[in-house]
Amino acid sequence: MNNSEVLIDKAIHGLSKKIRLLDCEDLLISDYNKRYLKEYKDNLDFFMPLYKTLLKKVIQNLQKPISESSFVDYGGGCGILTFLAVELGFKRVIYNDIYEVSTEDVKVISSAIGLKVDDFITGDIEQFINTIKSNNIKIDHICSFDVLEHIYNLEDWFKKIKEIQRPFSLCFMTSANSSNPYINYKLKKIHRQAEFMGSKRKKGWKERDSNLPFLKIREKIISENFKNINTEKINLLAKNTRGLFGEDILQEVAYQLKTSDFRSIEKHPTNTCDPLTGNWAEHIIDLKPLKNSIKDINTTVKFTNSFYSYSNNKILNFPKKIINFGMQVLGKENLFLSPSYTLEIQFKDK
Repeated sequence: MNNSEVLIDKAIHGLSKKIRLLDCEDLLISDYNKRYLKEYKDNLDFFMPLYKTLLKKVIQNLQKPISESSFVDYGGGCGILTFLAVELGFKRVIYNDIYEVSTEDVKVISSAIGLKVDDFITGDIEQFINTIKSNNIKIDHICSFDVLEHIYNLEDWFKKIKEIQRPFSLCFMTSANSSNPYINYKLKKIHRQAEFMGSKRKKGWKERDSNLPFLKIREKIISENFKNINTEKINLLAKNTRGLFGEDILQEVAYQLKTSDFRSIEKHPTNTCDPLTGNWAEHIIDLKPLKNSIKDINTTVKFTNSFYSYSNNKILNFPKKIINFGMQVLGKENLFLSPSYTLEIQFKDK
């Protein structure tokens, strides 16, 4: 075991101990983050190996020692990755999330477990970059867990992130690995559920998310903004604007009505996003064009796989060992068998 693994194991052990001592129901936080925090607490043996894999990649991509580096948890949710970064001893740890409720909740959790987070930034990529620039914050690494598949416009996001002072690195891990046939099947089921059936609201529901079928929401948006078109055309335009949200829906509808060029915007057969927020339902991302849109002479990009973690269940561990061996043979950039993948980027000095 190398030194970085020792440090990560120590951080995981320290945070796990603190989380186990938490009474989630007593915390003055939203039901949404109580639900997520309890899920982590009840399944630490499942989640922590995933974070270990991610953090090993983070450390490999750092250009400076951890004690001299700043760390951003982008789209941090209930803050687990943020707290691991604090436990690891990063010089400066920055938490970000688009959802203000989560930002305020993580402040409470931070105080409860006694781990100080240096900065909190609420907002999307524009607010994040503006805050970084206006406060002259030097970023060394940006990290996330299950966020990449929810970003509305990835090409635009990566154009904006390049505005940050270089050099810095990025590791985004996601379990939405459509290169794995079984995961691809499950992702498409999630898409169809969100698009045509919606979701039942329950305790711990994220108030920012829509629970009605996305198709029905787009139909409502179109009918309210374009009064002189019939129901048949509204239905057609709602289908054609799958994968768009907000003003983009209205602009595309206006264009199709003006040109009579009625065609579906989203080429993938099931991908869909929340029409009110732009949050994708587990976006199946075409990785090759994304890679080509990011990389340049000063930017290296790769997608790497992850091994299955083991448990006390010897029966389940046996096939995992076989699959993990297969991934070793195929190489770290082969995603076919992987439970997840990580987008790793080095933004070098120009």
